[in-house]
Amino acid sequence: MMKVSLKIAFLLMCSTTTVHAFTVSPLASPSGIKTTKISMPSSSTTMLRMSSEPEKKKETTWDRITGPKLFKTVTNWQGIHSVPLVPLRVLTGLLMIHHGSEGGIGPANFGAPEFQGFVDYIVKPYFGFLPLSPDLWAAIHDYIEFFGGICLTLGFLTRPAALSLLLTMGGAVYFHLASTGLQGFPLGHVANYSYDFEEPTLYALICLMFWFNGAGPLSVDSIIYSNISEEEEE
Repeated sequence: MMKVSLKIAFLLMCSTTTVHAFTVSPLASPSGIKTTKISMPSSSTTMLRMSSEPEKKKETTWDRITGPKLFKTVTNWQGIHSVPLVPLRVLTGLLMIHHGSEGGIGPANFGAPEFQGFVDYIVKPYFGFLPLSPDLWAAIHDYIEFFGGICLTLGFLTRPAALSLLLTMGGAVYFHLASTGLQGFPLGHVANYSYDFEEPTLYALICLMFWFNGAGPLSVDSIIYSNISEEEEE
């Protein structure tokens, strides 16, 4: 009979227990030494809290297009965010090779009508203030665009190549602005549908980006860096 009474008393005590979160309260013992009482939450309360939390909805592609991420700026160009850098770098480099080979297959084709025309109609009238020979500056221009374009295409020494190309494109922008001006930019219309300074300006901005950020994936630079770097991958 006594065992039954003890069981009933224990069940009543469990059913009337108030559940508290972790609490720490000081207790005074008869000897004057302070002790600490800790109350722990029951497992049933933890399960109740977990079940009451709303389940997080899985983000879909449509959510990424129309949701808050529509307005988010990427701060780390890694993974999928770096993919557009590859065609942008390669095509820009190939086009630079083309611009650096006026009058022939390679750069600085002395005596060719295209090279001499560049000297006579661009370098001499608009860059005559520079020291040294106009032919030398025209050759330097060609070498930078030709070999800089090769480096940019391969992603090799990308930053110095991009900086060199940025300087030549800056010179091209200056030439067009000095010769034809703004041509009514931004609302003016011209015969060939694009402003003369438009193309070198876009090239200059692309080169500026690669100068700041490096080659990106699928480049010789990334292979070299992975072999010589002592930094840990993030």
